[in-house]
Amino acid sequence: MSTRSPQQLIELFDKKIVVVLEEMQKALHAASRATVFRCLTQVGYQRSYNRNGQYYTRDDPARYDTHGLFSYKKIHFSRHGNLSETVALFIRESEAGRTQRELQELLRVRVQTVVLTMIRTGKVAREKIDGQFLYLHPDAKTRGAQIQKRREMLADESFAGEVSDAVAIQVLLTLIRHPGSRAGDVARRLKGHSPPITMRHVRVVFDRYGLDDVGKKGGPSRR
Repeated sequence: MSTRSPQQLIELFDKKIVVVLEEMQKALHAASRATVFRCLTQVGYQRSYNRNGQYYTRDDPARYDTHGLFSYKKIHFSRHGNLSETVALFIRESEAGRTQRELQELLRVRVQTVVLTMIRTGKVAREKIDGQFLYLHPDAKTRGAQIQKRREMLADESFAGEVSDAVAIQVLLTLIRHPGSRAGDVARRLKGHSPPITMRHVRVVFDRYGLDDVGKKGGPSRR
């Protein structure tokens, strides 16, 4: 009988960043699912939160961005766990709650079904603020602070006008260097910029120039 060990999976991950179960079973000499997962646990891994969780990667901290996310060829991973666990954490730890659009820009997948399920099970709360649903912490005190912060943000009507040409240029340059990037992608790439360029800045620039359609098949519509 062939010897099986976590080292065989480490060698596989050294060759391929992302693998599926069948590849791991083959690397472990036709091992069972149970054997694969025993070895995976010793290696340390993450499972994709999209594509039905069928992809696996080694848990390398250096790969993740400041949000704890990592993507490889449209396969997405989170250090926080599966999609539901990640969405819940992003909502609960957010200073001003999260809208569905904000969550989708960060995670690059649809989240509607996930957030509705979490509302029904009490894992997150929801309030309608300024005409749109805001997803919030289930704790009433924390939720109140999030709502207050969101209202302060919405009350700052002059914010859009304060997004300078210099900020807009940085956003546009990032899109030129990384064609097809979404607003969340651009915000991540500009993390650490001085002066700071936040997701809110990027969102204003995207709205101002109609950039959401840039990079889609056929490009932006022409009228």
